[in-house]
Amino acid sequence: MKKILFFTLFAMTFSSAIMAQKIATKVIDNKGTIKWVLDSSTAVITKSDSTILYVTPSQMRDTLGKFVRYTDTALLLSSYVNAANNGLTKTGQLVQLGGTLIQPTTIATSAANFLAITGLQPGSNTTDSVMVVNPTTGQVRFISASSLFNSLTFSNGLTKTGNLVELGGALTKPTTISTDAVNNLKITGLQSGNLATDSLVVSAADGTLKRVTAETILQSGDQNYTATTGQAVYAVTNMPGTVSKVWVFRNGAKLIVTTDYTTLPGTCTLTPAMSTLVVAGDIIEVQWVK
Repeated sequence: MKKILFFTLFAMTFSSAIMAQKIATKVIDNKGTIKWVLDSSTAVITKSDSTILYVTPSQMRDTLGKFVRYTDTALLLSSYVNAANNGLTKTGQLVQLGGTLIQPTTIATSAANFLAITGLQPGSNTTDSVMVVNPTTGQVRFISASSLFNSLTFSNGLTKTGNLVELGGALTKPTTISTDAVNNLKITGLQSGNLATDSLVVSAADGTLKRVTAETILQSGDQNYTATTGQAVYAVTNMPGTVSKVWVFRNGAKLIVTTDYTTLPGTCTLTPAMSTLVVAGDIIEVQWVK
């Protein structure tokens, strides 16, 4: 009975070896036991192959070279990341943005593919920094907000005191403020002045503002003439042509405008009715204002 059982087990083992295409190469493990080794034509290990298999390092190298291709390995490991650096951090199989840069790194953007960061929180202009970009290299740097503001200079009518910029100061160049019927310039709260001591602001033809005294605004003249017989025309320096601003007297008697005289700029003319009454030695006095 023992012999029959032995031959049965031997047959089963031999049959399993044929199915698995194993060869009895004498590979010895660390206990001195001879183990089965797969040959180069073995494609699969069937369920019936329950024997633990061992291979030598050289055979493992041959097996990898013949049956395991690099492309297969790359495909197998495509969903796994072994390591991460240069601004990325790997935790387990999770890779996240965040970490130390280990080399100069450029992120190329364009008008269509730009970089945006949402959810930024309000900062402080006294304690936080401002991000700046080198215009030549594109390198991102930071400077304090206070130093950015302090690097600004103000002039031409503006004065900076600390972090305060106010209107007021010397103009350093000709300055024009353009206005129109809708966008006009107003100054409210002006106080009352004194014509005897204060000046008036006037505008030149090009809009330049100037100041003049009140006395220079009011111009007047008074000229006397010793008339000849029948003299009708009298030239008066700077006299305006507006008759309401001219007064004419003959020997102290005030003449009537239009009836006794007419005016043009710089000229006073007696009417024929009045000029026929003028005799040599009459005093004609012309007074005017503008």
